[in-house]
Amino acid sequence: MRASREGWTGHQRRHGGEFLQWLSDRQALQEGFRVLAKSLHELLEHRVQTKKDALEIWAALPAVMGDCDRAETFGKTEAASAYSWLHLLDRYVRTWLALERLVEHNLLPMGKEGVRVLDVGTGPGPSAFATHDFYTAMIKYAEKSRKRLWHQPPQMTCVEFRVPMNQFRHHLAEFMAMNDAPRSVLAMCDDVGVFNSIFPTEERKAMNHSLRWAEDSYYDGHRKQWDWEPRYTPEEANHIANRHHRYRLFTFSNILTKTSKIEEFRPNLIDILNDAHAGSVLLLIGGRFGKYQDVRIEVADLAHEAGFLRTLENLQVSSSDAEMDGVVYAEQVRFYRKLERLGGDLPVDNPAARKCKGYFERGESGSWGTSSIHAYRK
Repeated sequence: MRASREGWTGHQRRHGGEFLQWLSDRQALQEGFRVLAKSLHELLEHRVQTKKDALEIWAALPAVMGDCDRAETFGKTEAASAYSWLHLLDRYVRTWLALERLVEHNLLPMGKEGVRVLDVGTGPGPSAFATHDFYTAMIKYAEKSRKRLWHQPPQMTCVEFRVPMNQFRHHLAEFMAMNDAPRSVLAMCDDVGVFNSIFPTEERKAMNHSLRWAEDSYYDGHRKQWDWEPRYTPEEANHIANRHHRYRLFTFSNILTKTSKIEEFRPNLIDILNDAHAGSVLLLIGGRFGKYQDVRIEVADLAHEAGFLRTLENLQVSSSDAEMDGVVYAEQVRFYRKLERLGGDLPVDNPAARKCKGYFERGESGSWGTSSIHAYRK
């Protein structure tokens, strides 16, 4: 295969423009968005049916707009619904565009068997669903263009420690599967709930040892006794263990919102990033100012120490870049009107609520919908 000789970077340099041209009509993005938006609408309709439900959304709204990095925010009833209504679709589009930027710069991870992705801070799944759908679009492109090296099935692993978010994403993935999304979307039903439990090198070593000692018992009719044999050869055990927690793309978004989180997860981040093979890419998606700058600097230092080089810095992505801001807004407004019908006017007794009301009543989008992206390649 040509890519094995020139490398995936060289292959993207030669053919990435053709893939991006295929994406330029936005049909693939719009199809993924349509399924996600339809499924989100159906799930929210299912969860919010009474005045009490609507009032719980209103009560959770200020926190999910301004205090997403506080654990108690998602202890509020229907906070996951409120967060998903306000942020999921917009951030889905932004992640999709971030992945396009990786292709433009010949940085999107590719592999012989597809790409394993670790999405840290998954929440309700904007980055995870976008990444899954983006690689699924690559599969469709491979079929239509007959460029088989673009057949890159994604294998998603989600990291999210907030139970309500995991439950919401689980249900959303099921709705998507019923709305004709590929069955692989159901991988978003699973999660690694405790990020600081992930130590790939230690886990892989323990798994290899366990597999080598695994055995199957059987009754030997000739010898009239029970016997055993190894379940795996040493080569098989090594192959299976080496696939465990072996990723080529890391997306960090919602979980790394302040430096204290980095300190909490520093041992895990060091092990995961040092363990990554050459060609792996870390994509950091987040805010542009204040505490997010401190987070970016800390992540950059960890990535550099693990052998990653900064390759993209401070690119901006917004739904408006793909002319998707209008459809995102329309979906948000549709649910806002339902909340008004059920629960009455949104109380405006705090700045976040006033901002939200202005956004929906007068179309005052303000600075919503822009992310800064940084990418690091090993």
